[in-house]
Amino acid sequence: MKKTLMNIIKSAVFLCLFGLAIAATVVIVKRKESDYKYTDFFNEAKKDHIDVLFMGSSHVINAINPVFLFEEYGITSYNMGGHGAMLQATYWELQQALEYCTPKWVVVDTYMLEKNIKYLDNREEFDDEDEVNTSVEQLHLNMDAWPLNNLKRAAIDDLIQDDGVKKEFLYEFIIYHNRWKYLNESDFKTITGTADRNRLFGAEMRYEVELEPEKYPEVSESDLLTEDTVGTEYLEKIIELCQERGIPVVLTYYPFVADTKDQAAAIRAGQIADSFDVPYINMLDLDIIDIYSDLNDHGHLNVVGAKKVSDYMGQWLSETGDLVDHRGDESFSYWQECVDNFNEELDDTLFSEDNLYIKLDLLGLEDYNFVLYVNGNSPVFLDDYLKRMIRKSSMSNKIASTSGPYIIVNDNSTGYIYEACGSEELRAMNTAMGTLNYQPVEQYFRLLYSDEDPDTNYLYDEAHYLNDIQLIIYDEDGDVLEHDYYKSNGGNYVR
Repeated sequence: MKKTLMNIIKSAVFLCLFGLAIAATVVIVKRKESDYKYTDFFNEAKKDHIDVLFMGSSHVINAINPVFLFEEYGITSYNMGGHGAMLQATYWELQQALEYCTPKWVVVDTYMLEKNIKYLDNREEFDDEDEVNTSVEQLHLNMDAWPLNNLKRAAIDDLIQDDGVKKEFLYEFIIYHNRWKYLNESDFKTITGTADRNRLFGAEMRYEVELEPEKYPEVSESDLLTEDTVGTEYLEKIIELCQERGIPVVLTYYPFVADTKDQAAAIRAGQIADSFDVPYINMLDLDIIDIYSDLNDHGHLNVVGAKKVSDYMGQWLSETGDLVDHRGDESFSYWQECVDNFNEELDDTLFSEDNLYIKLDLLGLEDYNFVLYVNGNSPVFLDDYLKRMIRKSSMSNKIASTSGPYIIVNDNSTGYIYEACGSEELRAMNTAMGTLNYQPVEQYFRLLYSDEDPDTNYLYDEAHYLNDIQLIIYDEDGDVLEHDYYKSNGGNYVR
């Protein structure tokens, strides 16, 4: 009898351990992109810390940074955007999010409103094979983190047509079981709850600069979207869902280089907003971004553009949304920690970046002071893209009328901007580095010194005297943080 009992106990223990091993394996081999995005959503929703949800596609992911919103306005928000997410996917994601939190506002971007595709795996409705594969693949970002329940089953039934593809979303081990060969340290940290996670509350910031954004014709009467689409149907469902739950909703159309059909969709979104008596912000019609410096590519904003759009929405929500400013509240210390981490990331990116376009773009975002000097007859004076970025800093068009030399001293600490070109000199400039003086002498020799330290010429270094561009970044105490020398090389600028 004892032997039988011991065998039963051993078998039970074995089965428990075996079950735990299987469960742990499932967690470890699961792809983590969705968990990475939503871990802090679940954490902060439990604490009732999320006041605003931003819904939509990758245009939302790259346009709204909740860290900016908290730092500047004390607004707590989560960026729920999904890469390639059409409005039907957004509708179901909102339903799932509302199971965990009741936000004070829901902000829905209406990009892809014109899409008339019912099922995301219906190959007959997509333009090409790659597009449908991408659509299904990207849905995993929106769906994998949510638990398997009746709501998730309903969502997958509505979004996916093929039963085999449905199983990939409902029983994830089917597609992730062979991921063992790609595992890394972060995969194993999932077991202990210490895996990497998105510290921007769902957002993703990009740093490249699109220098040649394509222009499209303006929308005409014949281009307008007059027929209902799957996109319009689900946008109306989203609004109705929010109104049923008493949650204010605002529709948006974030800025980018919009083609004619996009412009038509933005107009239709405004008509739907009017019919439901909800506010609508069409940023295609607003002077918020500079398409020559604030885009990562033609359809997505970079970090500078995201700051501008986030600022606009932060101001709008602060004035309209009756939201609490949570800055200084100890229970929201994690949000401040994420602000500090992101500011460190910005600094690291600024000082490690070799690309001069990106560096100047980031300087427009940061509060650092800088000096930019360009030798006479440098190819810079033939580079319309770089001159345009310099004009943003100088707030003048002086660089357009010279072949050099050229200097700008942008001193945020004092609020002064100084410029000179050709043979012009600058005297007694009030800066954080002291009282600076600038004097061009000859092609490869010029003076920039302070009254307090006249023996130090900041613009001369024998080892770099042939470099035609110099960038000096200094802090509010006047300490030089970085002095970069660039050479023009066929339209590129090499340190």
